[in-house]
Amino acid sequence: MGPPQKQPVLPRFEPFEQLEAGEFLEADDRSIGGGGPVIVDCNWFQHFENVVDPWHVMVLHGSFSGTQFTETMLRAPQITFETTARGVKVTSLRALDDGSVFRRVTEACVPTWRVVPNPRVGQYARVESIGFVLPIDDTHFRIYTVARVREPGELAGFRSRQGGKLWSELTPEEHRRFPGDYEAQKSQGDITWHSHENLATSDRGIALLRRLVLAQVQVVTEGGDPAGVSFEPADELVSFEAGNFRDPA
Repeated sequence: MGPPQKQPVLPRFEPFEQLEAGEFLEADDRSIGGGGPVIVDCNWFQHFENVVDPWHVMVLHGSFSGTQFTETMLRAPQITFETTARGVKVTSLRALDDGSVFRRVTEACVPTWRVVPNPRVGQYARVESIGFVLPIDDTHFRIYTVARVREPGELAGFRSRQGGKLWSELTPEEHRRFPGDYEAQKSQGDITWHSHENLATSDRGIALLRRLVLAQVQVVTEGGDPAGVSFEPADELVSFEAGNFRDPA
């Protein structure tokens, strides 16, 4: 899809290259992380921004709809946002009962990688999965996910649940009463109007991501190479800082 001299190297991802004993890779094409149908019927960027909005975990997956992941995720975190070479990184710190700190690092990386550790906190470790968001058109997308697992079907367990039910198992009334990621993103409209928003300090990650993506669009417009694209074999291994970690007191 471009001049041969501009063909980038095919990236390899460190979370999938260094498997521990008993681990294997599992793939899923049903839009894990989208919180709704396989083909999500709104603009893909509304989902991508959700990756760098950590406060929604407490508000949407806790206050509005009850615990959809784990009680630990509902503890009020201290949050910092940073722009990295390929995206935006969010670090959330939560104090645990034993005095240790639950440090959760999430990344949204260009072009369309959602690097989100298991919200069910099945283990404290580097990120297990990467979601590859595929925009289909302006108002539809789907997500392909690959993860390190130890049991067949483990990746599907990353999905949020309401009272033990998956999104597809909820009734229309339950969707209304217990909204999740899909309801929150779709309710913004098929394509949300940024001009109608009133961003607050908690939306810093969203602002940083928008600026970064706009900057990459400008780079391409001027004939340059955007972030997330590499041409040297030495750069083909892509590493992330994302993961669920437990730091001692």
